[in-house]
Amino acid sequence: MVEKRPANGAIIITGAAGGMGRPAAIRFARRGQPLILSDISGERLAAIAALLEAEGAQVSTLPGDISAPDYPDRICALLEGQPIAAVVHTAGLSPTMADPERILEVNYFATERLTAAFAPRMAEGGCAVLISSSSGYMVTAPEMIEAVKAMVHGGGQGAVAAFAKTPQMAYPISKLGVMKLVAREAARFGERGARIASIAPGFIDTEMSQAEALASEQMRAMMERVPLRRMGLGDEIASVAEFLCSPAASYVSGCDIKVDGGSLGDLGF
Repeated sequence: MVEKRPANGAIIITGAAGGMGRPAAIRFARRGQPLILSDISGERLAAIAALLEAEGAQVSTLPGDISAPDYPDRICALLEGQPIAAVVHTAGLSPTMADPERILEVNYFATERLTAAFAPRMAEGGCAVLISSSSGYMVTAPEMIEAVKAMVHGGGQGAVAAFAKTPQMAYPISKLGVMKLVAREAARFGERGARIASIAPGFIDTEMSQAEALASEQMRAMMERVPLRRMGLGDEIASVAEFLCSPAASYVSGCDIKVDGGSLGDLGF
């Protein structure tokens, strides 16, 4: 029988001041392990760190842009030799926030670099959770799927350039890339007795989603069709991440978990 126990080491949460990262930070602080929190907003990052430190958590912070070439080394330096028990990588950009190239760079390529840096530092029993998106399932054209696979296997942005011409297309392509990355990396993480998975949120009540809804009539219409008849909460994503990083999910790896209130099933995906 496999012994089920929490992994030892530090916990890394990116986008820790955001709508999904903040509740994840609050939940994982309860594990009593060192936290490494990062976010683009230094001010908001300091606020969540102060909240958790007041409750007794040991917190290190790294404000900045996750797509910076030196960011993986900088965040790993904060480990000070500790293994990684858990990662919850929520940082990313939505379609209204950047141009196609920037969306691909932040959502996929920065994620790929972070994953490569974390893999050799994972503790046995540890888990990395990446955030994909339900929109990734809507990339269905075979030629687009093959282009994403090519990107994930070393083709760079050029592999998807013919399809990622707008932010609205670059976003789901980047998130399908995250799903394919998780599948690719399961073997490397498994060599250390660790796991990697992704979560595909649906319509979650965050500042990012609210901005997208204001900009897209189509998105507002889709929100009204959610079978559970409401938007999700950031903590409902954080709770799944907490489960995936727990011994209860010790045989879950290399896959994507839909957390969308039933929307994709209702749409036939």
